[in-house]
Amino acid sequence: MAQDTLTLDDALRLARENNGSIKAAYYDLDAAKARTKQSIGAFFPTVTPRLEWNNTRNVTDNSLGDSIFKDDGTTTGFNASWKIFDLGLRQYSLLGSRRSEDATRYDALQTLRNILYTVHQQFYDALRSEELLRVSEKQVERSQKILEQTEFGASDEIGAFPKKDILQAKADLLNAKVEYLKSKNLVATSEASLKSTIGWPNTKELPQLVKIDAPTDFPMPPPRDQVVEEGLRDRADLQAQRKRVDAQVFSVKRADREAGVSLDVDINYSRDFSPNHNENRNLALLVTYPLFDGGQLREAARAQKFSLEAARKDLLQAERQATAEIESAYAEFVQNAERVAAAKLALEAAQLNYEAATESQKEGINDLIAVLTAQVSLVTAESNYIEATFDYYVSDVNLRLVTGKPMPGEANR
Repeated sequence: MAQDTLTLDDALRLARENNGSIKAAYYDLDAAKARTKQSIGAFFPTVTPRLEWNNTRNVTDNSLGDSIFKDDGTTTGFNASWKIFDLGLRQYSLLGSRRSEDATRYDALQTLRNILYTVHQQFYDALRSEELLRVSEKQVERSQKILEQTEFGASDEIGAFPKKDILQAKADLLNAKVEYLKSKNLVATSEASLKSTIGWPNTKELPQLVKIDAPTDFPMPPPRDQVVEEGLRDRADLQAQRKRVDAQVFSVKRADREAGVSLDVDINYSRDFSPNHNENRNLALLVTYPLFDGGQLREAARAQKFSLEAARKDLLQAERQATAEIESAYAEFVQNAERVAAAKLALEAAQLNYEAATESQKEGINDLIAVLTAQVSLVTAESNYIEATFDYYVSDVNLRLVTGKPMPGEANR
């Protein structure tokens, strides 16, 4: 943690290493893998060694006196069993577990991407708040300078401006200081959010965030319909839902099989080594049919089918929602690219206008209102350019997220 600066790549790495949601998602994946291995284990025989020690004393009181029985001994041996055939129940469980594991893997990937997107957004917001703070600082400096020029111009010796302009300039300076305090608070808030996501110690201040270069090129994405199609295909959350639908299909098949005729073939073997040598072998074929159970198994099968239909409908609605998200993110990305270009031109024009207004005030040509108006335009242009720049970067990474593209910082996981 001892470092002087923090880059975006540093923040992404820290999130991968420290974020609790990412860790939990991959522990869930480990659990899903274990359940798959558990399903595979059902195809293998089980062997259970046993060691049993008994110390028994029974006392029986009868007319002939007390009868006492004692037994003290150790029994050793093992049991083995193997289910050879079961009409596919284990197969359905295994296939369902594998689909569930795939779904959990996609869930973990989506969680990782969501957190990485959040890091991007919070890092950009922290930089945005710092830039807006600098704008507020410059606004205070300009307001102070305007007040000084106004006081000089309104002095008895000069008399270029009315005395009342001093009050207006003072009010403008105080308002600028209020905006500065608001911006300073926004910096603290945005940095606190970033610290939480990347797991930075609460007791330590964040290092200086490394600035992001202003965008100069604005590459256009592919056609919208192509982006939507690829997004519906690639999004990890949608792929997870599709895998869960597949898993539910095997749950339906298992429930149908359990509600009908079942056929099991099992081999059992046991052997005792002490105190006696015993050996038992058994090959059993069992055919059952739930003739009457109050409809439990059949209703259980129906419930699984309804759950399957519900999962399919949820998937359909999720795809509709994803389509809306992709279209919205696409339009926002394109518009933000246009905003940056327009805001940059507006900033250049506002800077020239402000410089001209302040020079005119020095020469006694412009009144205070003209200068204040130029300053407001400049502050607005500076803020708009900052907002547009960081909105563009956020919309870029958001378009990646909603279309299922790999996120910056993801490859190292």
